[in-house]
Amino acid sequence: MTTGIILAGGKSSRMGEDKALIYSNVKRLTSELKRAGCNRIVIMCGTEERMNLFDGECVADTDDNLAESIVGLVSRIEGPIQLAPCDAYLADADFFKRIEGVPLDDSGQRQPLLANMRSGSILESSKKISEVFANIPSCKGGIRARNVNTPEQLKEIEYLLQRDGQ
Repeated sequence: MTTGIILAGGKSSRMGEDKALIYSNVKRLTSELKRAGCNRIVIMCGTEERMNLFDGECVADTDDNLAESIVGLVSRIEGPIQLAPCDAYLADADFFKRIEGVPLDDSGQRQPLLANMRSGSILESSKKISEVFANIPSCKGGIRARNVNTPEQLKEIEYLLQRDGQ
């Protein structure tokens, strides 16, 4: 069984709004992960108060930071795991099917929150996401591995989505 984990923890200070609620992307990612072969979808929603924002299996973050919460959740899951941050607006089933490891986006940046790994992968204990996934090899991801952290980046993503008819 493959487990998809959608990271939808809360409001982004740089975006000024809750990225998980933009374009109903958690719902879209759930559908894309299922199409990619994930039998189970878990939404890491940040706090217990956010659990009612999403349909399906939600878990609150268990630690003081995202990195440690991911390590804790992944350690309790058997089988293949696919991470998907709520701001992966370009990721689709085809993208999820072809990545193995931590994808590099079109600018060559590692995107560890899109990692595809197996349970038992060696994740480092750290408060930094980049350090947690340091032992997971990189793979090609391209433009579909982009994430969004600013309103300007969102506008560029919106342009790409419109251009591609999505």
